[in-house]
Amino acid sequence: MNWTRSADDFEAQAPDDDVMFAVDEDDDGDELAVIADVTRDDAWISMPLSESRTISQCR
Repeated sequence: MNWTRSADDFEAQAPDDDVMFAVDEDDDGDELAVIADVTRDDAWISMPLSESRTISQCR
């Protein structure tokens, strides 16, 4: 898994935030979008990559 910052606009992030995004695979080989707050243990959520959108698409 390769982690990247999830915000389209890096200046919009608070300086202490460490929310990251990655693409992973489940046991069946389907791609998942994973968002995690790496400053907190077990603070993450995943969904099928095909259902995910970029921040700019949600605006």
